[in-house]
Amino acid sequence: MALTPAQLDKLPDSMIQLMSELQDEIISDVCRRIKKTNLLTPTAEWQLVKANQLTLSSQEVKRRIAQKLKISERSVKELYTDAVRTAIREDEKIYKFAMADGILSGDYREKLTNYTRSVAFSNALKKGLKNTNGLMRNLTNSAAAAANRQLSDALDLAYLEVASGAFTTQEAVFKAVKKLGADGIKCVSYKSGRTDQLDVAVRRAIVTGIGKTCGDMQLGLAHEMDCQLVEVSSHLGARPSHAEWQGQIYSLVKGHPKYPYFYDATGYGTGDGLCGWNCRHSFFPYFDGLSRPANEPNFSRAENAQVYADTQKQRGYERAIRKSKRELAALDGARSAENDPIAKAKYDSEFARKSAVLKRQEARLAEHLQATGLLPDNSRVRVDGFGRSVSRKAVHAAKKYRSTHGRGSGAPVTYGKNSFMHKVGTVDFNDKKAVYELMERFEDKFNSKSREYCLVIAKDGSVYMARGRAAEIDTDVIFGSKLRGSYNTHTHPPDQTEYSFSKQDIYGAAADGSAVMRAADDRFRYEIDFKGTKLTRNDVEDAIYHAELCRPESYDKKGYTLNDFAENEQHSMIEDICEQLGVEYTRWKKN
Repeated sequence: MALTPAQLDKLPDSMIQLMSELQDEIISDVCRRIKKTNLLTPTAEWQLVKANQLTLSSQEVKRRIAQKLKISERSVKELYTDAVRTAIREDEKIYKFAMADGILSGDYREKLTNYTRSVAFSNALKKGLKNTNGLMRNLTNSAAAAANRQLSDALDLAYLEVASGAFTTQEAVFKAVKKLGADGIKCVSYKSGRTDQLDVAVRRAIVTGIGKTCGDMQLGLAHEMDCQLVEVSSHLGARPSHAEWQGQIYSLVKGHPKYPYFYDATGYGTGDGLCGWNCRHSFFPYFDGLSRPANEPNFSRAENAQVYADTQKQRGYERAIRKSKRELAALDGARSAENDPIAKAKYDSEFARKSAVLKRQEARLAEHLQATGLLPDNSRVRVDGFGRSVSRKAVHAAKKYRSTHGRGSGAPVTYGKNSFMHKVGTVDFNDKKAVYELMERFEDKFNSKSREYCLVIAKDGSVYMARGRAAEIDTDVIFGSKLRGSYNTHTHPPDQTEYSFSKQDIYGAAADGSAVMRAADDRFRYEIDFKGTKLTRNDVEDAIYHAELCRPESYDKKGYTLNDFAENEQHSMIEDICEQLGVEYTRWKKN
């Protein structure tokens, strides 16, 4: 069986972050050049001035693209290799049972080895890599050309606005920065000329490319194993045009008396077909007499259509949030570089207003998720230039804007009366027994709740708590400096836990300077003692990169079995990450 829809969704995250970085760097460079350009240049000289800026910008963009592509091609290869390994391993289990049951003849291991070492297997992987890396290069080059066009258009518009007397230089620059931040850098990704944000196009390229490559290799293995039938996966919220395949069994050879022909029925190999554009379906071997359908939908067509519509609405909210974050990042950069107090005040005012808009958008998304039961996807609202610093400024600015303009201008996300931090008592910080007993009581009280809860014991002994969302809690925003040197713990709802810390947990604790971070769900308690180690984001990123690269081999070496894969997969990776960071990680079952 190939990757699940959730796994496919997560595959592009690292690449999207890389391309988001590229996009934000390009926007920053473009905004900087607009601000530096003398818009009062005489008309006769304007084209020369503009050409100089375009040349310099083009050189800088190409340099940045070269840096990112060097990293991306290596990352794409790792993504493909891991995905193919997962798909083949899952199919191997089915073939093993078929051989043991006498349905297939021969040694399945020998056949598997012969196939994975074959020229066909190697060529299929190389073809997938070549196509995706080629598309990535095309997308980034398209983005570079788009950046140049946007800079040229922005410079001309600003120049005309100033020359006509309609706007001052400061006003024209302000409008240009704001527009560039909101629009982002778009690239042409289709022959039709349709444009997409760079990160959106990258997500589509990765999901589509890996899905198709895994499918091609599974079909090659099926041929080697003399398997003639496959079953298509099923998931709620599938694209309506794809829903008809769900849980269905198809024949890989024409003329089967019972099952339709795979290629004709599913359109496999086409953009609209199975494993085509953004398709999250997969398939796996099926044997009459041995297998029983494992993916028969337990939901109606109407239910699937409703979840699909709800998901599309979620994507709309996420796009709006990303747009606001890009604009805020551009505004923050521009106001930081502004020396004129009047112009700076204008940037401050617009930053506050847009921050309030962002909080309103986040609240609407949260309400939609709560009403529909859909899960948040943080990767889809992440904008690299909108980091911790800008996020904190936006939260503060939104609150201030609300206090002066009223609730209707954009209230912060509350998620209920207990969402924001409040003090719940004190404890002797030096009495570690009392500190740990307090954390344990908190964990036992809240670990079965549907939202995350967090308890922070600050260095002065003050105890604070807050309630978050279903899958996260913004501890850095809520608790701020109180986290430094603290003992803290948070809960993972039973339907959200990975039976360990998340990568985001480690990022946050390292950045916030926690002394000890704990977590708990309905089965386990977890703890990382940082032992006074000061870690940078690069330290954590390097450790995660190496741990993910060696994840399958490491898992096997530790003696973990497939029987408890869900329970130990994330745990095994966190063990490796913490070992590389030199911090102490433990997990134990609750009494």
